[in-house]
Amino acid sequence: MTITNTSTTHYHAALLCPPGMGHIIPFLELAKHLVSHTIITKVTLFIASINNKSSKPQVETNILQSSVKQGLFDIIHLPPIDAPANANMGTKLAIIMKESIPFICHEISTMTSPKPTILITELFGSLVLPIAEHFNMSKFVFWPSSAWNVALSLHTPTLDKVVEGEYTDQEEFIRIPGCNPISPCDLFSPFLDRNDQLYHEYLPMCEELRKVNGIFVNTFLELEAKTILALRSGKIYKVPIYPIGPLIREAKKQNCDDENRDHVIDWLDKQEEESVIYVSLGSGYTMSHEQIKEMALGLELSGKKFVWSLRPPSTKAGNDRYLTAGEDAGSNGVPKTQGSVSAFPDEFHKIQNRGLVVMDWAPQLEILKHSSIGVFVSHCGWNSILESVSCGVPIVGWPLFADQLMNAETMAKEIGIGIRLNVAQSTKVVGSEEIGKTICKIMDKEDIEGCAMRKRVKELKHIAEKAWSQDGPSFCEMRNAFVKISHTNGV
Repeated sequence: MTITNTSTTHYHAALLCPPGMGHIIPFLELAKHLVSHTIITKVTLFIASINNKSSKPQVETNILQSSVKQGLFDIIHLPPIDAPANANMGTKLAIIMKESIPFICHEISTMTSPKPTILITELFGSLVLPIAEHFNMSKFVFWPSSAWNVALSLHTPTLDKVVEGEYTDQEEFIRIPGCNPISPCDLFSPFLDRNDQLYHEYLPMCEELRKVNGIFVNTFLELEAKTILALRSGKIYKVPIYPIGPLIREAKKQNCDDENRDHVIDWLDKQEEESVIYVSLGSGYTMSHEQIKEMALGLELSGKKFVWSLRPPSTKAGNDRYLTAGEDAGSNGVPKTQGSVSAFPDEFHKIQNRGLVVMDWAPQLEILKHSSIGVFVSHCGWNSILESVSCGVPIVGWPLFADQLMNAETMAKEIGIGIRLNVAQSTKVVGSEEIGKTICKIMDKEDIEGCAMRKRVKELKHIAEKAWSQDGPSFCEMRNAFVKISHTNGV
C-alpha cells in the first residue's frame, strides 16, 4: 500500500508504547501501517517496560521477534522501571511512562539522520508529549480503545470543574456533548476516587490530550458513527480525530510443528458451522473459583460445545497479570492445552468432555476466524471487540475492569452486535442461568434479536475488510493526518 506524495519532505515517526500485550499488539499494527505510507520513511517503536524481576513473557518476546525479522521498523526497549507493588495498574502505567522520559530523550537525541519528526504515544504516555516541542516534533496520540473513551477523556477537564463530589455518587448519567451518556458505575478506574493518585495522574494526561496535532483512534466510522461525529463537531474539544481502525493482527498461518495450536484448529474443523462458543476473559485476567464455576454451569446449560481459554483459578479474581500476560505460555509461546486442573471446581471437570480447554494463551484470532465459532464470550477489551467484528462473530460481554465496562456498553447499545451480561460489581460474577440463556439467544437461528446481531456483525466484517484497502477510509484518514501537518509546517 502506497500513497502518491508530491512533497520532498518525509517523516520519521517515533512511537512510544506502554508495557502490556494490550498496548504492544495495537502499537505493532500501527507501526506496520505507518510504513505503508511513502511519506513515512522510517518508524521507530520505543517500548517501556516494568521491572517485574522475571524474564519477559514468552508470547511477547515471540511477537516482537517476529516483527524484528520482518525488518519494517526498528524496536528499542527502554530500561525497565520499578513501580510500587501495591499500586493499581493505571498508577503503575503512569509512573512507568513518566520515569521513562529521560530514556526516550536520550534515545532521540543520539539518533542520527533522519531524526524523528513525529511523536506518537497513547494516553498514559501523554505526559511525555512536551518533549516533542524540545525536539521540534509533531505530536499525536494513538488511542487503541473506543472513540467513546476518547470523548470522555477530552471532556474530563470540563467535568472536573462542574461535577461536585465523587463521580460514582452522581444520581444522573455523565453527559458528553453529542455522545451517549455514561452510567457512573461504568466509568473506568481513574474516576472511582477523585482523591486517589490515579485520578491526579489522569487529569494532566487529559489536559495534554487537548494539545496534540491529532488523535488516531482504533475504530472506524460505521462502528461508532455517533461518537466520531460528536468528536469532530468540536463541541467536546477541538482536536483533529482520525479513525484508522481496525488495527488488528493477521491470523498466522498454521505451523505443522505447532502441535498445540494445530490441536485447537483440528478440533474446530470437526465441529458444525457456527456451533461453538469461544470463551476468553483476557490473557491478563485470572478468574476466581466462583467465576469459573458459574461459567461452567452456564456453558452446560447452553448445551453447546466450546473452546475456553483460561488459567488455573485464584481465590480472588484480578488483573495483576495485565502487564505480564503470556508468562505461562509454552517455551515457543504457544498455548498449553494441558495443565494442572486440580484447583478447578467440580462443575468445570463435568463439562470438559464437551469442549476444549486452552490453558493461558490461545490463538484467538485464528479461533474467531474459524467457521465453527458462533459466539464469543468476552471481557470486551477493545482489541477483542475489533477482532470479533473483523471475523463476523457476535459477542456476549462479561466486562471486568478498566475501559471494558464502557466498551461492553458500546458493543451492545451503539454497535449492536451482542449482549452485555449483568455482572455483580462486588464479585465480578454472573449467574449461570443468565450466561446460558444469553448464549442461546444469540446463537438461536429463530430468535429475532439474535438474528439481527449476527447480521449486523457480518455487515461490519465486510466494511472492516475494506478499511485498509488501497484508498480505503482508514488508509485515507492516516494520509490526511500527514498531509495536514505538511501544510501546517509549510511544506
